[in-house]
Amino acid sequence: MLNKDEGPRGSLMVWLMAVIVVSLAARIDTIVADVLVLVIGAYAMRDHSRS
Repeated sequence: MLNKDEGPRGSLMVWLMAVIVVSLAARIDTIVADVLVLVIGAYAMRDHSRS
């Protein structure tokens, strides 16, 4: 269960990259969007495993 004093999980960079992907998704190719989502997921997993 999430602690009430705890903020959202994930670093600010992950949230920023997610916003960029969502805002650009309508303008870019679907393959590029899939690759960007995979990169964000890999970054989030690597960042989480280091903490």
